[in-house]
Amino acid sequence: MDFQFQTRRMARAVRCWCLGLSAGLAASAAATQEQELGPVLVTAPAERRTNALALDWSTGMGSRLGLTPQQTPAALYLLTSEQMHERGQRSTQEALESAPGVVSGQCFGFTCVSLRGFSGALQTPFLFDGLRYPGLAMSPRGTFVYDRIEVIKGPSSVLHGLGSVAGAVNFVTRPADGRAERKLLLATDSWQNHNLGLGLGGAWSPALTYRFDFNAIEAERGSSGWVDRTAFRYAHAVGELAWRINPRLRLSLSAQKLKDEGQWYFGTPLLDGRLDERVRERNYNVSDSHMNKRAEWLRLNLHYDISSQLRLRNETYANEEWRSWRNAEVHRFNPHTGRVDLSDFMHIVHDQALLGNRTELSAEHPLLGLPNRFVLGFDWSRNRHQRASNTPFAAPAVSVDFFHPQPPPFVSTSPFLPVRRTVLDQQAWFAENLLSLTDAWRLSLSARHDRIDLDSYDLRLGSHFDRHWSANSWRVGTLWDVSPGLTLYAQVARAFEPPAQVVTLTPAQRHFDLTQARQTEVGFKGQLPNGRGELTLALFDIVRSNILTRDPMQPGQTIQIGQQSSQGLEFDLLWRLNPHWTLGLNGTRLEAQFDRFIESVGGAAVSRAGLLPPDTPESVTNLYARWQASDTLQLHASLRHVGARSANNANTVWLPGYTTMNLSLAWWVGQGEWALHLRNALDEVYLSRSAGGGAQALLGEPRALELSYTVHF
Repeated sequence: MDFQFQTRRMARAVRCWCLGLSAGLAASAAATQEQELGPVLVTAPAERRTNALALDWSTGMGSRLGLTPQQTPAALYLLTSEQMHERGQRSTQEALESAPGVVSGQCFGFTCVSLRGFSGALQTPFLFDGLRYPGLAMSPRGTFVYDRIEVIKGPSSVLHGLGSVAGAVNFVTRPADGRAERKLLLATDSWQNHNLGLGLGGAWSPALTYRFDFNAIEAERGSSGWVDRTAFRYAHAVGELAWRINPRLRLSLSAQKLKDEGQWYFGTPLLDGRLDERVRERNYNVSDSHMNKRAEWLRLNLHYDISSQLRLRNETYANEEWRSWRNAEVHRFNPHTGRVDLSDFMHIVHDQALLGNRTELSAEHPLLGLPNRFVLGFDWSRNRHQRASNTPFAAPAVSVDFFHPQPPPFVSTSPFLPVRRTVLDQQAWFAENLLSLTDAWRLSLSARHDRIDLDSYDLRLGSHFDRHWSANSWRVGTLWDVSPGLTLYAQVARAFEPPAQVVTLTPAQRHFDLTQARQTEVGFKGQLPNGRGELTLALFDIVRSNILTRDPMQPGQTIQIGQQSSQGLEFDLLWRLNPHWTLGLNGTRLEAQFDRFIESVGGAAVSRAGLLPPDTPESVTNLYARWQASDTLQLHASLRHVGARSANNANTVWLPGYTTMNLSLAWWVGQGEWALHLRNALDEVYLSRSAGGGAQALLGEPRALELSYTVHF
């Protein structure tokens, strides 16, 4: 990216932020003159228990009103840093699978999530501290720098914009809240995976607080699988400075930088849809494969309490990302030769710059004499994305031995050149309201209007096209407190997503409209008798329509008449038997299918209606137990079962269901904690996700032992 563009972008960011800042400073000037800044007390939040579902934590998850999960008419799951540490979940992929019904796996360099019957890469977007951008977000690897991970179930376009059909995942870093902490993590495991984490937090003065977290991981295996040639290096640094100008005005500046470089694994070839365990550790990718990614974020935040009932928040953010792929992505077993044919030799580079601003005004004010809370806001962003590649990805025929592959270096007869530059402007107005009709009955209303303008430039042919989309997302929900510890809720929501990856949209895809999703959900959230635990249950019905499918009359043409649906239930139970024992059980049972979907097979239209979409298990269960043997000794065990999944649209290849077990032992010596984590204790051989249209699949992690030491100093 050229220097002039960076300079203009950052200057514009500063101007946008200053506009929001000036409003807050001007409004607070008089108040500042009349009151001196007294000591700002830095207090720790209420204890964050690792044996609770956090239904009463006000994190803003699933709402912009700062509601708790129990006050929100949606299924939400929160995983704290303390829980991830206790369970030895060093990777975000591991952590996500703690959530009810979530199955995660690698797909072409990103973490893809299967959730509520949908497993597409674009249907469960990743957010970073509540922010997202159109298109695929880079997947973070380590969990150390995060305060928590939030999983928001169901259509969430009303909160986060287009492309949130199945839900959204929000990675939240630790804030500069003034809590004093100095923390060091050292860990190593059987894969020579060396993990270093450092966390520092505190206050330099009553008004100035800071937070810094750093995580570095290096391993011989594990970039995207645990086979040959999957070494990687990962580093992630996050920092924030916060300045309390007066009791009503707070400014903060935060930044983070992430770097992930590694060799890559795209799956093991299947023989007639089955895995040959003799090649469990083989990697068929090219010898010089790589998947390298870099990301940087910069944020400026203003929080201003105009009065005790009126608050303003303004956030300006900038993001730069660079990604480079160079791999042979398809490895297909050839039954005629007994060898593995390599194809899809892809060398792709993405260079992206994002600038945005979000302003929110929230208030508490009676409506028709009833208690009422509402928020109004505006969201604007510009995403400049440039892509270079060796399209059309031509390469000579290459095959390798099935049992002892010796892949060649990357080779392609197509030149590597710039392909397309896309500029994406997005504006959105959003509103949310919570009206208390009675002390026990509340009505929740949310709405969002999105407008997207796309300008796409072909850097090879010199051509250009543009496209405009607009959509209105909404959610209507109601909650009823049956008792102080039990809430029933129901909601209806509508969401939209682009039919294809927006930032790499081709001229052939420009005429497609947005796909639409509609969800109905009912459920309850509550406490067990005598405060012994928590239980949540959700029943959902999602229909996604207007998806791309083949024309039944002209199979060579693609049209938008397809439909996919999913119905099911999710549950999450945590039971504290006594001060020493805690049991947990969560999972999902669902039915998912293509309602209308046609593929072209040999030039003929073939209906897939009634079949299960790929990588979508219809049953997932997590069972875990925690025993606090003493003040200095803790044991943790978990079982996870994932049902069978189809590996292709035709349901002719299936990935078998599997069950894994993890065990942990932690003991404290002085200020430090030693821990042993045994992952996949039974050494189950399983396939985590399909690839290559069912020709190959990615293997899950074999048995591995980790030793860690954590100390607060």
